[in-house]
Amino acid sequence: MKKSISLLLLLAFTLSAYSQKETPLKYTFNKKNVVASAIDGTWKSEEEGFTILFEKDTSVLSLIPEKFHKNFAGEIIYHAGFMIIPTEEQELKAPFILITVHGNSQMIFFKKYYDEPYGDSESFNVFIIKGKTKETDRLFIGDDSVNREFAEYVRIR
Repeated sequence: MKKSISLLLLLAFTLSAYSQKETPLKYTFNKKNVVASAIDGTWKSEEEGFTILFEKDTSVLSLIPEKFHKNFAGEIIYHAGFMIIPTEEQELKAPFILITVHGNSQMIFFKKYYDEPYGDSESFNVFIIKGKTKETDRLFIGDDSVNREFAEYVRIR
């Protein structure tokens, strides 16, 4: 009887240890996701003169700290790469992933938090209206809710 209880406890411990392991992030490209298939390139806000570049690089999934993995374990990651924002002082280069939340494309990017290079995450909603040519595409970036105005960007490259 003691052996079977010990065996059950060992089995329960083993299962709980495996269930607490972090799930690796998985990239799943879907060309029907307009944002994923059209966001790569350089975009400029005509209103503010602000430029932002999105560059595909699925290796960024390995840069995302494990503490975030459980948040995205059940999510489809449609796109991954670097978001690059040039400034006069320095260039901000942050890894990002693209998921959907309640049917809306949402970009999650990772930035420095104290001593952790990617220890904090931020998000914003994003959508693209495809034009007849790439030059007429429009990118709209909002905040992480849908109740504020979106900033409009035009593709410059």
